[in-house]
Amino acid sequence: MKKIVFILAISLGLLVALPVMAQEKIDSFDSKIQINNDATINVTETIKYNFGSEERHGIYRYIPIKYARENNKYNVRVLGVSVTDEKNHPYTYQVTYPGDNMEVKIGDADILISGVKTYVINYKLRRVINYFDDYDELYWNVTGDGWNVPIEKSSVTVLLPQNVIIKQLKSTCYVGPYGSTANCAQNGYILNSSSDTAASGVEYKHGLLNAYEGLTIVFGWPTGIVQKPTQEQAIKDFLEDNKAGFVFIFIGLACFIFWLFKGKDPAGRGTIIAEYDAPEGLSPAEVGTIIDEKTEKKDISAEIINLAVKGCLKIQRQRTGKSFTLFKLKELPAEAPGHEKKLLTALFGDKTEVKLSDLKDDFYKDFAEITNDIYNLSVTNGYFPKNPKKVRFTFLILGIIATVIIYGALDALQTTIGQVSCTISGIIVIIVSRFMPKKTEKGVLAKEQILGLKEYLTVAEKDRIKFHNAPEKNPELFEKLLPYAMVLGVETQWAKQFKDIYNEPPKWYDANGDISHFNSLSLINGLHTFSSQASTSLYTAPASASSGSSGFSGGGSGGGFGGGGGGSW
Repeated sequence: MKKIVFILAISLGLLVALPVMAQEKIDSFDSKIQINNDATINVTETIKYNFGSEERHGIYRYIPIKYARENNKYNVRVLGVSVTDEKNHPYTYQVTYPGDNMEVKIGDADILISGVKTYVINYKLRRVINYFDDYDELYWNVTGDGWNVPIEKSSVTVLLPQNVIIKQLKSTCYVGPYGSTANCAQNGYILNSSSDTAASGVEYKHGLLNAYEGLTIVFGWPTGIVQKPTQEQAIKDFLEDNKAGFVFIFIGLACFIFWLFKGKDPAGRGTIIAEYDAPEGLSPAEVGTIIDEKTEKKDISAEIINLAVKGCLKIQRQRTGKSFTLFKLKELPAEAPGHEKKLLTALFGDKTEVKLSDLKDDFYKDFAEITNDIYNLSVTNGYFPKNPKKVRFTFLILGIIATVIIYGALDALQTTIGQVSCTISGIIVIIVSRFMPKKTEKGVLAKEQILGLKEYLTVAEKDRIKFHNAPEKNPELFEKLLPYAMVLGVETQWAKQFKDIYNEPPKWYDANGDISHFNSLSLINGLHTFSSQASTSLYTAPASASSGSSGFSGGGSGGGFGGGGGGSW
């Protein structure tokens, strides 16, 4: 009976002990950090990893090397890595850089191990020292808080390149999960053998760290012990870290090259000769579209005035001077351009009289169709190979999508400089998109003729002698070319030429009795008011119905450089 009880007790003990024996853990994690004169550090981590009865290939250790400072990227420089056992025999290992980390994977995929193994990881880093006005600092996450196994005990020794008066040093340490401000069990300066007032470094020790807990130290010393990077080196490092923030230069160059091959107009005559009429009988809106590759509100307003000049409608200005009424007088001939017919129909429908203000919230739909007709007509008549509006829109959308994808792939949108760079790139794409519509050779020649017309419309009286066979100046000529002067933005200069010979309102414009001191300039002022009122009433859609801090100040476990964690594989 006693034997049975004894056997049962042994069996029960084994059952309880097996999970404990099988549980992985780190028996000790000891780190030694040598701070060098050139502001680099040499780190030696001695990790005694207890696999228990589990069979594994080895361990992996990852350490963050990419950080964010002042919303910009800050990358630690890795200058070398090696791994040995406690007898300095090399291990098989692989160093990779996934994401923001450096990962050291130790072991052989063809070999299984168990029990206790010692791993000595050596690496050298640059850019891990913090610099302040009166001291320098190493804020270092020694073990990392990413281990999924407990660490039975840990320690770290930090050595300076020279002895320093203890009163000029300061240190602290934190243990526990990320953000903990609990202090480690022991810490003390390493005294100089010849003096008890100077130290060569500091030591920190602690006992048990549970899984996902770590040891972090902060050690400060007077400035001048290590060499602070030069301004030139700091700028070089910053540019290298944030090079993705300067992608806008590449995007700008790419846009320019794309425009050079796809958007640049072919060569024309290269000279501007005075013209006395629009080329090929083009309407004012067509002229406006060719000159700047856009059909705009002012082009349609000029078309309305052109319909009035043709005798299709009359514009009446109300006595307040701020509202207008349109009267339909006749239909356009059958051969008139489709956009002119659509414009006349959109204004009146089946009415013969309409207030400009009554068209608000309705005409904007017709405006979109009319402008699209003008774009299509410019393609049909051979001035553009493709619809300028669609070319501009397609380049804009694809350019913005490509920009966002590029910056996203480079992970540049998380930093201020990346966001600024992406914004600049977007602006570049928007600007270049405006120049992407390409004219045909016929379109280029037509533009040169239009510029010749513009020159004629703006020339001063004293310079008119250089024009040969220019038409006689009379009210009919003024009214005929007035809509073209409006789309070209030179109506005031054109009106000044007729100030003394145009002294009564035209038949198509009713100033409602306000004809005192009437001349071409007062007509222009009235038409400016008309165009402004048209912009408010005709082209607007209705409103929607819905309406690098210091570790001594606010520091904690897991902060600073270093850290990470690891596990077995």
